[in-house]
Amino acid sequence: MNNTISIEDVMSQASAKAGQEPDQARAALIGALGLLEKHAAPEARDAFYAAVPGAADLALSPEAKPRGGGLMGGLMKSAGGVSGAAIGDAMGLLDRLKRVGIGKDELKRLLPAARDAVTGATGRDWMGEAVKTVPGVGALLGDG
Repeated sequence: MNNTISIEDVMSQASAKAGQEPDQARAALIGALGLLEKHAAPEARDAFYAAVPGAADLALSPEAKPRGGGLMGGLMKSAGGVSGAAIGDAMGLLDRLKRVGIGKDELKRLLPAARDAVTGATGRDWMGEAVKTVPGVGALLGDG
């Protein structure tokens, strides 16, 4: 199966399935795309982008860029090597998302719903395959 689904459709379907406001879903998914852009294996990330038109553009947008993770995020980045950097960026994303009403529980509903939308449309879990390559933050990004 060689079908695609637009990132806008992924966000809409995930928002509805997870019971989140569209703006909240958009913020969370764009943040997750930023983490994939920075930390996922290029082959898996690029295959996901090919299956989800618009995802690469959003992943490269200013709103997707990982920003500080506070004291703990900074410590993780400096002490944890490759996975520490990804965990630090994920902690920064969680801090940003709290401001729009998204916590870990909401992410655990929203990101698997996004993966389901991609898998349902394309016949393959392209998002999950990219997420699995991000060191240390798979559970946060809906791996599992």
